[in-house]
Amino acid sequence: MLMSRPLGWFWLLAIALLAWNIIGLVALLFDPVIGLGDVSKLDLAQQVLYASRPAIAFYGFVLAAVAGTAGAIALLLRRSVAVWLFIASAIGLVLQNAWLFADPANLTVEVLGFQLLVAGSIALAIWLALTAKKRRWSL
Repeated sequence: MLMSRPLGWFWLLAIALLAWNIIGLVALLFDPVIGLGDVSKLDLAQQVLYASRPAIAFYGFVLAAVAGTAGAIALLLRRSVAVWLFIASAIGLVLQNAWLFADPANLTVEVLGFQLLVAGSIALAIWLALTAKKRRWSL
């Protein structure tokens, strides 16, 4: 199968998605090493939220960050597996945040707004990977 050459906006979006996912990966790497001193600097509501987070939420974070970064790399390499990696990232986001919706007191405007931003970036990534496949920019 002959691939066609992607347009410039594809590369810009793909690079932006990689940068965004690397930020998520760095956040993931620092999550387990946050010391008690750092958590104590947060306001009380954030401390309670951090302390009450279930283990599945952390594993969802791992899946979302690792699959998202791998998906962005696959997208830049023009591999169609990027779609599945971004879908795995979306599943990770659901696992990471489902517990927040069990108790509406956990949902602040900041938390909800940031998670919507992350969900939007995953939707964009899936759309870009599907567009690349449809336009034969990827294998």
